[in-house]
Amino acid sequence: MLLVLIAGVTAFDINLATGPSVNNAPAVVEVIDRAHGSQPEMIAATERIAIAIVAAEDGTFYSNDGVDVPDLFRGFLGYLTGTDAGGSTIEIQLAHILYPSQTDGLWGRLHRVSLALQFDTHYTKAAILSMYLAAAYFGHGYYGIRAASLGYFGTPPGQLSWAQAALLAGLVQAPSALDPFGHLPAAMQRMGYVLQRLVSDGRLTAAQATAIARSPLALIVPRAPNGS
Repeated sequence: MLLVLIAGVTAFDINLATGPSVNNAPAVVEVIDRAHGSQPEMIAATERIAIAIVAAEDGTFYSNDGVDVPDLFRGFLGYLTGTDAGGSTIEIQLAHILYPSQTDGLWGRLHRVSLALQFDTHYTKAAILSMYLAAAYFGHGYYGIRAASLGYFGTPPGQLSWAQAALLAGLVQAPSALDPFGHLPAAMQRMGYVLQRLVSDGRLTAAQATAIARSPLALIVPRAPNGS
Protein backbone atom coordinates (compact mmCIF):
# COMPACT_ATOMS: atom_id res chain seq x y z
CA MET A 1 0.00 0.00 0.00
CA LEU A 2 2.87 2.34 0.81
CA LEU A 3 4.47 1.68 -2.57
CA VAL A 4 1.15 2.35 -4.32
CA LEU A 5 0.77 5.60 -2.39
CA ILE A 6 4.31 6.70 -3.24
CA ALA A 7 3.79 5.81 -6.90
CA GLY A 8 0.54 7.74 -6.97
CA VAL A 9 2.06 10.86 -5.41
CA THR A 10 5.06 10.65 -7.76
CA ALA A 11 2.82 10.30 -10.82
CA PHE A 12 0.73 13.27 -9.72
CA ASP A 13 3.84 15.40 -9.14
CA ILE A 14 5.16 14.51 -12.61
CA ASN A 15 1.76 15.26 -14.10
CA LEU A 16 1.66 18.64 -12.36
CA ALA A 17 5.17 19.51 -13.53
CA THR A 18 4.59 18.51 -17.15
CA GLY A 19 1.06 19.84 -17.58
CA PRO A 20 -0.11 23.29 -18.66
CA SER A 21 -0.46 26.17 -16.21
CA VAL A 22 -3.73 27.94 -15.48
CA ASN A 23 -2.00 31.32 -15.26
CA ASN A 24 -3.01 32.14 -18.83
CA ALA A 25 -6.58 30.82 -18.51
CA PRO A 26 -8.33 34.21 -18.94
CA ALA A 27 -6.29 34.88 -22.09
CA VAL A 28 -7.20 31.44 -23.47
CA VAL A 29 -10.89 32.14 -22.82
CA GLU A 30 -10.61 35.41 -24.70
CA VAL A 31 -8.92 33.69 -27.65
CA ILE A 32 -11.72 31.11 -27.83
CA ASP A 33 -14.41 33.78 -27.78
CA ARG A 34 -12.73 36.06 -30.32
CA ALA A 35 -12.20 33.12 -32.66
CA HIS A 36 -15.96 32.58 -32.67
CA GLY A 37 -17.08 36.20 -32.81
CA SER A 38 -17.99 36.52 -29.14
CA GLN A 39 -16.48 38.08 -26.03
CA PRO A 40 -16.07 37.05 -22.38
CA GLU A 41 -18.53 38.40 -19.86
CA MET A 42 -18.31 38.36 -16.08
CA ILE A 43 -21.35 36.60 -14.64
CA ALA A 44 -22.39 37.28 -11.05
CA ALA A 45 -23.07 34.23 -8.89
CA THR A 46 -26.58 35.56 -8.25
CA GLU A 47 -27.57 35.60 -11.93
CA ARG A 48 -30.02 32.93 -13.03
CA ILE A 49 -27.69 31.36 -15.56
CA ALA A 50 -24.95 31.02 -12.94
CA ILE A 51 -27.33 29.36 -10.49
CA ALA A 52 -28.74 27.09 -13.18
CA ILE A 53 -25.36 25.94 -14.54
CA VAL A 54 -24.12 25.05 -11.06
CA ALA A 55 -27.32 23.09 -10.37
CA ALA A 56 -27.02 21.25 -13.68
CA GLU A 57 -23.28 20.57 -13.81
CA ASP A 58 -21.72 20.65 -10.35
CA GLY A 59 -23.89 20.72 -7.26
CA THR A 60 -20.84 20.79 -4.96
CA PHE A 61 -19.14 23.60 -6.87
CA TYR A 62 -19.00 26.05 -3.98
CA SER A 63 -17.86 23.46 -1.44
CA ASN A 64 -15.37 21.34 -3.41
CA ASP A 65 -11.72 22.15 -4.12
CA GLY A 66 -12.00 21.66 -7.85
CA VAL A 67 -12.51 17.90 -7.65
CA ASP A 68 -15.19 15.70 -6.12
CA VAL A 69 -13.52 12.43 -5.08
CA PRO A 70 -16.52 10.05 -5.48
CA ASP A 71 -17.34 11.55 -8.88
CA LEU A 72 -13.67 11.42 -9.81
CA PHE A 73 -13.49 7.67 -9.18
CA ARG A 74 -16.78 7.14 -10.99
CA GLY A 75 -15.48 9.07 -13.98
CA PHE A 76 -12.22 7.10 -13.98
CA LEU A 77 -14.08 3.78 -13.91
CA GLY A 78 -16.33 5.05 -16.68
CA TYR A 79 -13.26 5.86 -18.77
CA LEU A 80 -11.82 2.36 -18.23
CA THR A 81 -15.13 0.66 -19.09
CA GLY A 82 -15.91 2.93 -22.04
CA THR A 83 -19.05 4.39 -20.49
CA ASP A 84 -19.88 8.04 -19.87
CA ALA A 85 -20.10 8.27 -16.10
CA GLY A 86 -20.34 12.07 -16.02
CA GLY A 87 -19.76 13.75 -12.69
CA SER A 88 -16.94 16.12 -13.68
CA THR A 89 -16.69 19.30 -11.67
CA ILE A 90 -16.87 22.65 -13.43
CA GLU A 91 -13.12 23.05 -12.92
CA ILE A 92 -12.39 19.69 -14.56
CA GLN A 93 -14.65 20.57 -17.48
CA LEU A 94 -12.99 23.98 -17.80
CA ALA A 95 -9.57 22.33 -17.92
CA HIS A 96 -10.65 20.23 -20.90
CA ILE A 97 -12.31 23.17 -22.66
CA LEU A 98 -9.23 25.39 -22.40
CA TYR A 99 -6.52 22.76 -22.91
CA PRO A 100 -8.14 20.00 -25.02
CA SER A 101 -4.98 18.61 -26.63
CA GLN A 102 -3.30 18.21 -23.25
CA THR A 103 -6.23 16.69 -21.40
CA ASP A 104 -7.14 13.77 -23.68
CA GLY A 105 -6.39 10.16 -22.87
CA LEU A 106 -5.60 8.62 -19.49
CA TRP A 107 -2.59 10.85 -18.74
CA GLY A 108 -4.58 13.84 -19.96
CA ARG A 109 -7.30 13.02 -17.47
CA LEU A 110 -4.72 13.30 -14.73
CA HIS A 111 -3.84 16.70 -16.17
CA ARG A 112 -7.51 17.67 -15.80
CA VAL A 113 -7.36 16.87 -12.09
CA SER A 114 -4.15 18.82 -11.48
CA LEU A 115 -5.50 21.75 -13.52
CA ALA A 116 -8.78 21.69 -11.59
CA LEU A 117 -6.87 21.94 -8.32
CA GLN A 118 -4.81 24.80 -9.76
CA PHE A 119 -7.95 26.66 -10.83
CA ASP A 120 -9.25 26.52 -7.29
CA THR A 121 -6.06 27.94 -5.80
CA HIS A 122 -5.47 30.63 -8.46
CA TYR A 123 -8.99 32.00 -8.99
CA THR A 124 -12.17 32.71 -7.08
CA LYS A 125 -15.21 30.56 -7.70
CA ALA A 126 -16.87 33.55 -9.39
CA ALA A 127 -13.96 33.90 -11.82
CA ILE A 128 -13.91 30.16 -12.54
CA LEU A 129 -17.65 30.13 -13.24
CA SER A 130 -17.38 33.17 -15.51
CA MET A 131 -14.53 31.59 -17.48
CA TYR A 132 -16.51 28.38 -17.85
CA LEU A 133 -19.61 30.20 -19.06
CA ALA A 134 -17.54 32.34 -21.42
CA ALA A 135 -15.75 29.39 -23.05
CA ALA A 136 -18.36 26.62 -23.05
CA TYR A 137 -20.07 25.58 -26.28
CA PHE A 138 -23.86 25.95 -26.28
CA GLY A 139 -24.63 24.53 -29.70
CA HIS A 140 -25.57 26.12 -33.04
CA GLY A 141 -22.15 27.72 -33.33
CA TYR A 142 -22.50 29.70 -30.08
CA TYR A 143 -19.39 29.75 -27.91
CA GLY A 144 -19.82 31.49 -24.58
CA ILE A 145 -22.92 32.46 -22.68
CA ARG A 146 -23.15 35.92 -24.23
CA ALA A 147 -23.28 34.55 -27.78
CA ALA A 148 -25.75 31.82 -26.76
CA SER A 149 -28.03 34.17 -24.86
CA LEU A 150 -28.13 36.70 -27.68
CA GLY A 151 -28.28 34.01 -30.37
CA TYR A 152 -31.12 31.97 -28.94
CA PHE A 153 -33.13 34.68 -27.21
CA GLY A 154 -31.85 38.07 -28.34
CA THR A 155 -31.19 39.09 -24.74
CA PRO A 156 -28.01 39.51 -22.65
CA PRO A 157 -27.24 36.88 -20.00
CA GLY A 158 -28.29 39.09 -17.10
CA GLN A 159 -31.83 39.37 -18.46
CA LEU A 160 -32.52 35.66 -19.03
CA SER A 161 -35.74 34.25 -17.59
CA TRP A 162 -35.57 31.13 -15.43
CA ALA A 163 -36.85 29.05 -18.36
CA GLN A 164 -34.21 30.45 -20.70
CA ALA A 165 -31.42 30.04 -18.13
CA ALA A 166 -32.44 26.44 -17.40
CA LEU A 167 -32.52 25.59 -21.10
CA LEU A 168 -29.06 27.08 -21.73
CA ALA A 169 -27.63 25.40 -18.64
CA GLY A 170 -28.80 22.08 -19.99
CA LEU A 171 -27.16 22.48 -23.39
CA VAL A 172 -23.52 22.12 -22.34
CA GLN A 173 -23.97 18.40 -21.67
CA ALA A 174 -24.58 17.69 -25.39
CA PRO A 175 -24.73 21.01 -27.27
CA SER A 176 -25.28 19.62 -30.75
CA ALA A 177 -27.80 16.95 -29.79
CA LEU A 178 -29.71 19.42 -27.59
CA ASP A 179 -29.60 22.43 -29.95
CA PRO A 180 -33.13 23.84 -29.42
CA PHE A 181 -33.35 25.06 -33.02
CA GLY A 182 -32.97 21.50 -34.28
CA HIS A 183 -33.87 19.31 -31.30
CA LEU A 184 -36.33 21.31 -29.20
CA PRO A 185 -38.06 18.32 -27.50
CA ALA A 186 -34.71 16.98 -26.29
CA ALA A 187 -33.64 20.46 -25.14
CA MET A 188 -36.93 20.89 -23.27
CA GLN A 189 -36.53 17.52 -21.58
CA ARG A 190 -33.05 18.49 -20.41
CA MET A 191 -34.42 21.87 -19.27
CA GLY A 192 -36.91 19.96 -17.12
CA TYR A 193 -34.03 18.12 -15.49
CA VAL A 194 -32.27 21.40 -14.69
CA LEU A 195 -35.46 22.81 -13.18
CA GLN A 196 -35.77 19.74 -10.96
CA ARG A 197 -32.17 20.23 -9.83
CA LEU A 198 -33.07 23.81 -8.92
CA VAL A 199 -35.98 22.50 -6.88
CA SER A 200 -33.68 20.00 -5.14
CA ASP A 201 -31.25 22.82 -4.35
CA GLY A 202 -34.04 24.91 -2.84
CA ARG A 203 -33.77 27.62 -5.49
CA LEU A 204 -37.29 27.00 -6.77
CA THR A 205 -40.42 25.38 -5.42
CA ALA A 206 -42.02 22.51 -7.31
CA ALA A 207 -44.93 24.77 -8.23
CA GLN A 208 -42.56 27.45 -9.56
CA ALA A 209 -40.66 24.89 -11.63
CA THR A 210 -43.89 23.59 -13.14
CA ALA A 211 -44.99 27.10 -14.05
CA ILE A 212 -41.57 27.95 -15.50
CA ALA A 213 -41.56 24.79 -17.63
CA ARG A 214 -44.85 25.93 -19.18
CA SER A 215 -43.77 29.52 -19.75
CA PRO A 216 -42.79 30.72 -23.26
CA LEU A 217 -39.11 30.50 -24.15
CA ALA A 218 -39.25 33.27 -26.74
CA LEU A 219 -36.70 31.61 -29.03
CA ILE A 220 -35.83 33.92 -31.89
CA VAL A 221 -35.74 32.94 -35.55
CA PRO A 222 -32.60 30.80 -35.90
CA ARG A 223 -29.67 31.86 -38.02
CA ALA A 224 -27.51 29.37 -39.90
CA PRO A 225 -24.76 27.84 -37.71
CA ASN A 226 -21.35 29.38 -38.28
CA GLY A 227 -19.83 25.98 -38.78
CA SER A 228 -17.59 26.17 -35.75
